[in-house]
Amino acid sequence: MQIPCLRLVDPGFPPMSAQPPLMLSIAGADPSSGAGLQADLLTGAALGVHVCTALSAWTIQDSRGVVRVTALSAEDLATQLQVLVADFSFDAIKIGLLGSADNGRVVARFLDAHPDLPVVLDPILRAGGGQVLSDADLARVLVEELFPRATVATPNAPEARWLGGCDDLDRAARQLLASGLPHLLVSGGHGRDPQRLRNRHYRADGTLTYLDQIRRPGEYHGTGCTLASAIAAGLAGGHNPEDAVTAALEFTATAVAGAYRIGAGQAIPDRCAARRPLMEVRR
Repeated sequence: MQIPCLRLVDPGFPPMSAQPPLMLSIAGADPSSGAGLQADLLTGAALGVHVCTALSAWTIQDSRGVVRVTALSAEDLATQLQVLVADFSFDAIKIGLLGSADNGRVVARFLDAHPDLPVVLDPILRAGGGQVLSDADLARVLVEELFPRATVATPNAPEARWLGGCDDLDRAARQLLASGLPHLLVSGGHGRDPQRLRNRHYRADGTLTYLDQIRRPGEYHGTGCTLASAIAAGLAGGHNPEDAVTAALEFTATAVAGAYRIGAGQAIPDRCAARRPLMEVRR
């Protein structure tokens, strides 16, 4: 039997567009795609940014919490970074879960080799379900070696207090800014106000801006990753930190408003919510 040749038909696609901004995410993998590298990829895609990924840790987790974290070797992380930067010219870097102090030191050396790149640091200490993800050695590397090299850091309030070494949030923020960090965004998800999220944008010049948002009921998996990667996407697109922070908070709020539940635990923010206003989504 003779198989007929297929005739290629022009599908009518527009010509290839210009190269999108490039962002590098250094983070752990989340098989639920709620957080970690997968959340960064989804966020970047929604914002028109191409995200390359350097894996720092494997995780076993679902929407209910983290079962186990296994850090990749520092050598393997360093090799990933070397290979990627040899081929791509990045516009911004986002740092999430690192898995070990050695991996943190590898990233610090990498940032020293690329001092002009804007960096967003999400200093993850615990998972949304409460599981500890960073030990004291990694926390020390975050404070001493990565905060000074970042453009924006995005801890939540408990993380800022612990890393800043005191219970008073403003004082803890000043301690972290003293490292040389220009912008510190303390997200308000752990606040006690049932109606309002109070996000605090601290700057090295001593100014503080409150960026309040409506608090939605429920718990969500990956909001911190979404916020940090959205800021990095804004920086990659050429926005200044002030505008990138404001836009990322709005983007994250939209994603949370469209969150869906696929498991028995936390809901997943819909990073594509702003792009599909007419699509019916099962909640």
